[in-house]
Amino acid sequence: MAAQENSTRVAWAPSYGGACADCDLRERNLSGWDISNAHYPRADLSGALLRATRAMNVNFAGAVAERTDFRQAVLDGASFNDAELLQARFDNASLLNTNLADAMLNGAKLRKSKLNGANLRRTDLSNSFAEGADFSGANVSGAIFDSARLAGAQFNNTIMIGTSFKDTALDQASFANVRLLDVDFTGATGTDSIDFSGACTDPLSRLPEGLEIEPCAPLEGAMVVELQ
Repeated sequence: MAAQENSTRVAWAPSYGGACADCDLRERNLSGWDISNAHYPRADLSGALLRATRAMNVNFAGAVAERTDFRQAVLDGASFNDAELLQARFDNASLLNTNLADAMLNGAKLRKSKLNGANLRRTDLSNSFAEGADFSGANVSGAIFDSARLAGAQFNNTIMIGTSFKDTALDQASFANVRLLDVDFTGATGTDSIDFSGACTDPLSRLPEGLEIEPCAPLEGAMVVELQ
């Protein structure tokens, strides 16, 4: 009896791993589950709840996850390439080294999310809400942030070629040590408060009016970053 009274409570979380291509997981509640290393290519997760779910290295390539709740989820190393993530919620989520290439995140919420080292090549993040998000070290070449809200967002040391920030709110954002190559800031607001320390640019970039950034020196022997 004494042993039972002094026993330690053990937390338990269900798991739903394995492989399930084209699965219908609409409006399923997977909050708090551990589905790491699972394979759900082209799954339909629309309206599903994955809040605080551990989904490291999961294959969500080509998935549909409109209005899906990924808040506080751990999605490090997951693949969301070509996925439809319209209005999905990633607030406070960890997306370290996640592949979001060619994904559609229009209207998505990524406030204070961590996307360090993520692949965001050609990703559409227009009209997204990513205040305080950290994109440092990510590849955002060809990404579209038009009309997004990026106050306080960090883009330090990102790879940035052909990226668009048209009509974007960038108050207190940071682009430290970034080579701004063919980057478009047309109509962006809050640009007078952006940290461009250590940044450089090229003649193709459309910089905020009145801003002067020194031209980038050629990178000898550097690998050319393709957008294809």
